[in-house]
Amino acid sequence: MENQLSHLNHLSQAAAIAQGMPAPQFSLPSIQGPTVALKSYMGKQNVLLWFSRGFTCPYCRDFMENVIEGYNLLKQRNIEIIQVAPNLHHRAVQFFGDMAPPYPLVCDPDKRLFATYGLGDDGIIKAQVNMVRSFSYAAKKGEFLKTASASAMDVFDRTFLRRLHHHALTAVNQAIVGIDIDGRITSRIDIGAVESLPATSNMIKLLNID
Repeated sequence: MENQLSHLNHLSQAAAIAQGMPAPQFSLPSIQGPTVALKSYMGKQNVLLWFSRGFTCPYCRDFMENVIEGYNLLKQRNIEIIQVAPNLHHRAVQFFGDMAPPYPLVCDPDKRLFATYGLGDDGIIKAQVNMVRSFSYAAKKGEFLKTASASAMDVFDRTFLRRLHHHALTAVNQAIVGIDIDGRITSRIDIGAVESLPATSNMIKLLNID
């Protein structure tokens, strides 16, 4: 794996955002039920936006467990983490059932918010490589069928061709964007599609939003 620390605090050249400027606003449904609006945190909490690959990715499912383990530390520092996943909302609700994470997880199936924050598709070759690596990793963990089922859930929909394109022909990396209590971007960590997230304590320290 490429050293994730090499990506710290480097804002994407594709992003129409810059450190210190107001974070682009959004309002998206969460799998927990309520709609999550970024503006509702202004004046109340710092925010970490985690742009992830969602529930179809076995790596991201592991990363979620790590975030959950460190969630109390975030809350103690008055920081909320919001996971953004490129999944269909109703499928994510179905997948997690009553096992939803304690923090908000919102769905952006058309990846519009990803694009707003400068995360674009990396193309078919990267997508295929990520798919092979993900299923290989899932097989080693005994989660091949779980991952295949999750992928099928997110593909077989009335928007089948678009979803198939999303899964098989495009790829997207991860990112963590720090937003302070005033709603301004403090910094950003760009992370490869299957690279590990920093530990919770490092996210707090490196994003400098506490």
